[in-house]
Amino acid sequence: MEEINVKGLVLKASDLGENDKILTIMTEDKGKISASVKGGKSLKSKFMSVSEPFTYASFGLRRSTKYFYLFDSELIDDFYPIREDLIKVSLASYICDIANELSLEGVEDNALLKLTLNALYALAYKDHEPEKVKAAYEFKSAVVSGYMPEISFCSVCHREPEDDSFIDAASGTLICSDCMTLPSEKTGITSSSVILPLSKATLSALRFLEEAPIQRFLSFTLKDDMKLLSNFCEKYLSCHLEKDFYTLGFYKSLFN
Repeated sequence: MEEINVKGLVLKASDLGENDKILTIMTEDKGKISASVKGGKSLKSKFMSVSEPFTYASFGLRRSTKYFYLFDSELIDDFYPIREDLIKVSLASYICDIANELSLEGVEDNALLKLTLNALYALAYKDHEPEKVKAAYEFKSAVVSGYMPEISFCSVCHREPEDDSFIDAASGTLICSDCMTLPSEKTGITSSSVILPLSKATLSALRFLEEAPIQRFLSFTLKDDMKLLSNFCEKYLSCHLEKDFYTLGFYKSLFN
């Protein structure tokens, strides 16, 4: 029977039968893994502390026919302050849903894991506004997963936009405000294009997020356009994932 020891982040915990749980774990070495926790629903389970979403731990796993089975664990961080705030809980759940969607079974993705851990750490222990963490994670997760737009220059005139600009989310191309007035045969805009507006400040923030090391991905300042950035990042990621997240809807409902 195969036996492994891995560090990983619990992205999802689902019920299995009357007493057990299935954990979806994004690991450092083995990619995304599904692991069964015998008696994981019991309050008396010795694995209770590592059987909840956004828990980072060391896991001892044995492989059976269908699943890995958890036989040992050691908690590293449960980001507990998140669990005391409903807005942070809902946002952390959305972040884990994105990571779950972008990660693949058995395919190592340390960049995405590191980014997700940094986002949860920021929510738990740093004084970043949730909307900033949300926007930055959405865009940076798209970048590290290969959905990076070309934002160096206008795709039509090849110049730096002087003021507001637009991105065709479907093609990942930047179009300046002057070129947006040109016919579609010049811009490449079609009925399937998803055109998202950007201010000069939000474009600068995207360029920072594209280039910044993961440990510094929240080290930018945006005074007046955070809502615009958040809307852009949300719609850009959604365009490429083609998926609606219940957790995002719940997070947004908390502000209504």
